[in-house]
Amino acid sequence: MHRTTLILLFLTVVSGTIIVVSSENWFIIWVGLELSTLALIPILCSNFTPRNVEATIKYFLVQALSAALLLNSALINAWLTGSWSILAQLNEVSTISLAIALALKIGLAPCHFWFPDVLQGLPFNQGLIVATWQKIAPLVLLFSFSQLVPTFLFIFIGLTSVLVGGWGGLNQTQTRKILAFSSIGNMGWIVITSTYSLNAAMIMLAIYLVINTAIFLLANFLSASTLGHLNISSQLSPISVSLMILTVLSLGGLPPLTGFMIKFTSFYFLINNGFLVLSVALIMGSLLSLFFYLRIAFNASLILFPQHLISLAAWRNNYNTTPLAPNTWAISILCTLSIIATPLTLPLYISS
Repeated sequence: MHRTTLILLFLTVVSGTIIVVSSENWFIIWVGLELSTLALIPILCSNFTPRNVEATIKYFLVQALSAALLLNSALINAWLTGSWSILAQLNEVSTISLAIALALKIGLAPCHFWFPDVLQGLPFNQGLIVATWQKIAPLVLLFSFSQLVPTFLFIFIGLTSVLVGGWGGLNQTQTRKILAFSSIGNMGWIVITSTYSLNAAMIMLAIYLVINTAIFLLANFLSASTLGHLNISSQLSPISVSLMILTVLSLGGLPPLTGFMIKFTSFYFLINNGFLVLSVALIMGSLLSLFFYLRIAFNASLILFPQHLISLAAWRNNYNTTPLAPNTWAISILCTLSIIATPLTLPLYISS
């Protein structure tokens, strides 16, 4: 795809998200979501391999279904209340339909079935857009009417996502599927926290986007499609794999890494509101997720897969004088923020 066309399509995706975030009319929101989805489709299938096209078609069908549900619920609500405003009181049918539509958009359980398969069929750069940027607009919508719907609905969706994200990633060896189930689990944490503090949920979302972007860019840089590839890369680029391990553990929430603040904030608001049983269930889901995060670190650093002896010392003789890749600086900055930015996030949490 020509670079000018790619830039134009990406700007259209960004414009669609901005329209959704800044609008208070359901019809304009639906237009913004469709604009973003239709502009993203050519970007996703730019490689035009059979697996890539299959994942793109699945993504389009799921997004079309969720957009239809969202428009249908908005029509029902407008018919009953006479208003297209997102601040209007929602009836039960519109609430359930909107929750399903946004859960499909984001990939929340129990509407998560499409997300791991689609992410597995996309290259890392395209998968990065689906796993990060495309979640912003639906999450902002979810936050906007979180105070208008029963709290138990968000708790059910969030808790189910955390448990499904933990169980689903246990037996995976494909890096993109592990990241997909990790995304499902982290979205559950953010959705649960949004019922008690929107500011804290927004901060959690920003931290998640930074860490996930760093992991996707590093995995693309290392061409680490599976855990075995990550182990081979550890012999060729030890520093990059060390950054990958620390960033993944940060996403898992280990202190004192930056991602620990995601878990800490959610527990803080849940315990303050008296949800001790829910906190225990979330801890169990977090431990499940931590198992496959540690598995990535274990396979990358402590297990030596069968390989030629020459490749074991290849990194020592790699005197590469070519200039750095364009995204090397972005990887360095994002990894630094993902690992040691915990002190910078403390004032934000105190203000929330």
